[in-house]
Amino acid sequence: MSGGQPRSRVFYGWYLVAAVFVVLTVVSGLTVYGLSVYLHAFVDEGRFSLGQVSFASGAFSAAGGVVGLVVGRLLDRHDVRLVMSAGCVLMIGAFLSLPLVRSVAALYLFYAVLGVGFGTGALIPCTTLVTRWFSERRSAALSIASTGNSFGAVVLVPPVALLVGEIGLDRASPWIAALLAAVTLPLIWGVLRSWPAELGLAPDGKVPGPGAAAASAEDRSDAAYRRAVRTRFFRGASLAFMLGMSAHFGGQTHLFNLMMGHGMSTAFASAAISAMAASSVLARFPAVWLMARIGNRRFMALLLIVQGLALWGCGFVDHPAWLLLCIVAYGSTLGNFVTVQSLVLAEAYGVGIYARLYGMSRVWGVPGVMIGPGVMGLLHQHSGSYLPGYLVIGAVSIAGVAALRLAGRPQAA
Repeated sequence: MSGGQPRSRVFYGWYLVAAVFVVLTVVSGLTVYGLSVYLHAFVDEGRFSLGQVSFASGAFSAAGGVVGLVVGRLLDRHDVRLVMSAGCVLMIGAFLSLPLVRSVAALYLFYAVLGVGFGTGALIPCTTLVTRWFSERRSAALSIASTGNSFGAVVLVPPVALLVGEIGLDRASPWIAALLAAVTLPLIWGVLRSWPAELGLAPDGKVPGPGAAAASAEDRSDAAYRRAVRTRFFRGASLAFMLGMSAHFGGQTHLFNLMMGHGMSTAFASAAISAMAASSVLARFPAVWLMARIGNRRFMALLLIVQGLALWGCGFVDHPAWLLLCIVAYGSTLGNFVTVQSLVLAEAYGVGIYARLYGMSRVWGVPGVMIGPGVMGLLHQHSGSYLPGYLVIGAVSIAGVAALRLAGRPQAA
């Protein structure tokens, strides 16, 4: 390291990756993957109808997407630790407020605050950090760090589901909030750093060369950002992401309730959600190999197709073994889809404006994540079956491939 400091044998960025992995494990396990558990609890306790909770669940993703515009700018101007801490405090407050959620307005407010906290405290800053700290090894680093998103479902959904089932959502809420605070805040302040330059490093642990600061300032300019968001590639890729995330959240939000509706036990449903997450974890390893050979955009198209087919399967089958197989196939796409979006944007536009571009891309996804879970809930209410909803949402995922093809190539945009 520069400045007379001894050079570490391990690049500090890998410690950051480990911290991000743990933060995402806890936050995603308690929020993204916990949504299906909370949906079932709200309905089972008789507090709200399935349609009400379905649309309110969409507010989580919508709020997390809309806040992306603000978070991207905050990350450019402030210490990432301040931004992430603010998001974690919002999530903690949302969980502590669960006993007060007795009206539809309060239900929407709960999910919205939880979503803003997630977007501010986890997904956007975490992917931004890894993108800033790695260049040549970005695919591997992002895949490892973002595996925490799926690992959270493996280690947290079963105990949270059992806890909520045993003592109820209200009494479980302080324990959920305490776990979130105890794990995330120490790691954020103890390990994370906004840029490798803060430690005298460049991405991948290299020593910064002359002129790097000037190049970085140009890459991070408002003009560069405005040019990027107007390109055909950014718009097409963001539309593909919107369609994919609509299917992603629509299918995932209703999985727990789908299995309970088929007469399966809470233990089986929790185990299936964990198997889905485990599939997402294991799929990261072949994904890094495959992306290196077919490219990030083709890999994204492949994920959209597999996700759509798996969701169709979830709608058609009701035998536990076949349904579990479809859920595992669906799970193999989940974490990789979010990761490849980051890689596609960083590859096309660089790291300087990545935070704002990623935030804007999340905003594009808002209509999809708002509509997906709600439409599935309405279709289920009107038909008495999840088949129409899963057929529609699977088709939406596959439609994302057409949007990605229409985007063209970044250099030709």
